[in-house]
Amino acid sequence: MRAAIFIGIQASGKSSFYRKALEGMGYVQISMDLLHNRNREEALIRESIAADRNVAIDNTNPTRAERKRYLDILSEAGCPVDGYFFQSIVRECIGRNAQREGRVPERAIAATSNKLEMPSLEEGFDKLYFVKMDGKGGFIVDDWRTEE
Repeated sequence: MRAAIFIGIQASGKSSFYRKALEGMGYVQISMDLLHNRNREEALIRESIAADRNVAIDNTNPTRAERKRYLDILSEAGCPVDGYFFQSIVRECIGRNAQREGRVPERAIAATSNKLEMPSLEEGFDKLYFVKMDGKGGFIVDDWRTEE
């Protein structure tokens, strides 16, 4: 069992990355866009843990406090957690958002960007990655680098 927590503003590629990189590896997609409430979300996480299934938390998760809710549940279960930070350039995300169904208001994208906090291993992640779109429908995934 392993978990992935996505971090990034709307239209930064999180759900597309899930479909391309993790869905075929047996990860269960945990998304408020699909589940619509926190009770269902937590129940699916706990059911997945009980069934020893990998989970991918596919929400914006912009703040440490929002990520902590998942990290607490997962660490309690002894589940290793990878964090995936998605390059979040507002103008690019607004452009992609305009091209998709289920658009979110531009002000929501800007608001999420304004509260975006960089993740750190100290939060409880076992590994962190930086993800960006390659411009050809794929993704480039690099190990997280911290400024020293």
